[in-house]
Amino acid sequence: MNFTINHFLYWVAAYLVGAIPFGWIIVKVLKNKDIRYIGSGRMGMSNVMRVAGTFWAIVTAVLDVLKGYAAVKMAPLFVPEPEPWLTSIGGILAVLGHIYSIFLIEKRRDGKYYFRGGAGGLTSAGAAVALWRGFWFAMPLPCLLIYLFTGYASVTVACFNIFGFIGFLIGAIMGKCSWWYLLFAVGAELLVLISLQPNFKRLRRGDERKSKLRIRWRKEDRENNKSKENPA
Repeated sequence: MNFTINHFLYWVAAYLVGAIPFGWIIVKVLKNKDIRYIGSGRMGMSNVMRVAGTFWAIVTAVLDVLKGYAAVKMAPLFVPEPEPWLTSIGGILAVLGHIYSIFLIEKRRDGKYYFRGGAGGLTSAGAAVALWRGFWFAMPLPCLLIYLFTGYASVTVACFNIFGFIGFLIGAIMGKCSWWYLLFAVGAELLVLISLQPNFKRLRRGDERKSKLRIRWRKEDRENNKSKENPA
């Protein structure tokens, strides 16, 4: 493990790519609004959907995945034949950039500066796929089911890297991927969990927002939906 200045430059670049606030840019260009002060205040798919609609939410999601993927895949531009430990840390830094973007610094009333961003789930998914394409067998179906049946984007995002860890662990045991990728899954999951603390507090209070795309499998959900569609 020989560390050079190129390793450091790659990590800086990975963070900066992850920090590109696509959700903020899309809402600003389309609606001339600052998404930081709307809904959850995040830059991700769910909040963009509230402001700009489903299509642009999907565009945001794709871009957030791609920047995580790009942050890992660009490592050879800095270090020929990059080792797994290098790209694993690069993936973590891309997620860090998405959650705490240097491009979205703001000074609040308390005089302190804060970095804003998204929850980091989709960016971590993109980085995970870039690390090992076999990651796809672990994440999509279970996370999609969680999203559709709970309606909570926060719960789904929190599960991305849990399933990713399981996938990487199976892959490493089978000799298909590096054990270093477990470092990425753990690091990315810790960052995502920290970013989702406000959501977890709302979940405990029972006032966390639910997606309109969820499957209303519970009787009370179906009745609430009917009352909204046919108000008295």
